[in-house]
Amino acid sequence: MKLIKEPGSARSGFRDWYLQRLSAVVLAVLLPLSFVVLILVYTGHLDQFGLLDIVDNFISRLLHTILIIALIVHAYMGLKVMIEDYVPVIGWRVSLIGGMLVVMSGFGIWWLAIIWAWGG
Repeated sequence: MKLIKEPGSARSGFRDWYLQRLSAVVLAVLLPLSFVVLILVYTGHLDQFGLLDIVDNFISRLLHTILIIALIVHAYMGLKVMIEDYVPVIGWRVSLIGGMLVVMSGFGIWWLAIIWAWGG
């Protein structure tokens, strides 16, 4: 009987690949909108009250929610693959991926709490 060198997940990786590409498309659409707003604020074309009018809209909050979820999914998938490829010890892999998941989830919850708390 042959010994297993490393236990794997027995998945083909298509789901991870698909989520990575889907989140990249969402980021490619939504990130330029955020940068346009930042440029408008920086150049003085948009003041604080105008920015609050944009951000205090339900559609804007929904787009921010989609953006942060796509950002976290994209970063998690990419870093997970890098850790799986370059960290040889399984215990370190599990610890790093688990810690990364906790930190990213905490950041996402914090950001969403700020976004949905605007304007009451």
